Amino acid sequence: MRDAVQLIRERAPDLEVEGEMQADAALDAAIRARIFPNSLLSGQANLLIFPNLEAANTSFNLLKTLARGLPVGPILVGAALPAHVLVPSVSARGIVNMSAFAAVDAQARRRS
Repeated sequence: MRDAVQLIRERAPDLEVEGEMQADAALDAAIRARIFPNSLLSGQANLLIFPNLEAANTSFNLLKTLARGLPVGPILVGAALPAHVLVPSVSARGIVNMSAFAAVDAQARRRS
């Protein structure tokens, strides 16, 4: 993790990046200030990286349910082309949102 953070800081020095920390510290500036007083992050983290798929799925579903959010995704990136995935619990609104996202993504790729 230390090496990954160093690479990111070298390649994209304008990004606010930190290494390993618990989710509560990443999302709550007051907790982070107490535990990591030299943190480079301001406000809430907008990207969390989990140690495995099970941890990520559990967190995603907890946050989605507790916040009554309307998620768009998951979207798999890093391959030659994106993959837009719909989970079995997707709502009709979720299908519409993902379809809109996929259409805009396809149009942007066609232009470039």
